[in-house]
Amino acid sequence: MTRDQLAVATGIDSSNIRSYESGRALMNVQSLVRIAEALGVEAGELLEGVTSDMFTRTSSAASNP
Repeated sequence: MTRDQLAVATGIDSSNIRSYESGRALMNVQSLVRIAEALGVEAGELLEGVTSDMFTRTSSAASNP
């Protein structure tokens, strides 16, 4: 499924999907569920392997140029 197809299936703008995929933006729970449904998986499967460390590195890198 392409990003554009996912955008149509979820009603989420394709630019938002690109931002989620690249890590420039974090999606809310509603978007996570809509994407999971469009992909035919449980929302929890999309979170496998995600840790709080992944977010603190991004935050600290942004605050320490």
